[in-house]
Amino acid sequence: MSRIGKKIRMTRIFRQDGRTLIFAFDHGAILGPVRGAEDISWILEEVISGGVDAIMTTLGVIKNYGPSFSKKGLGWILTLQDKNPLTASQSMTLASQLGVDAVKIFVRMGGEEQWQDLETLWSLAKAGEEYGIPVLAEMYPVKTGESSSHVTAEYIAKISRIAAEYGADIIKTFYTGSEESFRYVVKVCPVPIVVLGGERAKSDVEFLRDIASSIKAGGAGAAVGRNIFEHPNPKLITKALSAVIHDNLPPEEAAALISPNKRREG
Repeated sequence: MSRIGKKIRMTRIFRQDGRTLIFAFDHGAILGPVRGAEDISWILEEVISGGVDAIMTTLGVIKNYGPSFSKKGLGWILTLQDKNPLTASQSMTLASQLGVDAVKIFVRMGGEEQWQDLETLWSLAKAGEEYGIPVLAEMYPVKTGESSSHVTAEYIAKISRIAAEYGADIIKTFYTGSEESFRYVVKVCPVPIVVLGGERAKSDVEFLRDIASSIKAGGAGAAVGRNIFEHPNPKLITKALSAVIHDNLPPEEAAALISPNKRREG
């Protein structure tokens, strides 16, 4: 029965095409009222009306805004904070009580916390099988003095495969810079990979091109935060991203959908 629950929850995160656009909105737990996301109600209205598939956010946002903004087909993903005092089972109980469709864990690879984070991932994945709740692992390579580049195709492929082997159902990680290199990452990983949005892009077209290339390579979508809530028009950049991910719209045409209108003030 737990497998059925997991499958149902995955369908609320991914559309029938196997792809998803996730709004990453968990920055406030670390940074407070970040620029562009001061008005929580407004930004949620923007991304939902723009066609986002799922919202990955904090306990507080889900508690205070989830009931008002839930709609048919919209997925909710609970971000578990670092140093979470709950056991894996307690975390899944909380997720079940909140009615979310997945939990997200941040896994630092290459640093001192790597093995501790992986142990937490394994425990959550095991509990997720029991509760029927998917686990999204954000696989984040930590730059060390041993390497000048920590986002290579080989390393992203390695840590994505490790996450899948530890039981993750969805992986969020870096785009490797080219369709060819990312195709290798997808090939060696048996679970869906969504690329993270990262820092605010200088160009909408270039950002959309990277997302489009990841999709062509077999990626399952994107989890985007700053490039939505810091954008002058969050609703339309969400629509543009959705069109690239789900409709295979060329990036240049998708960028043309974005209005130069400024963000609502106040």
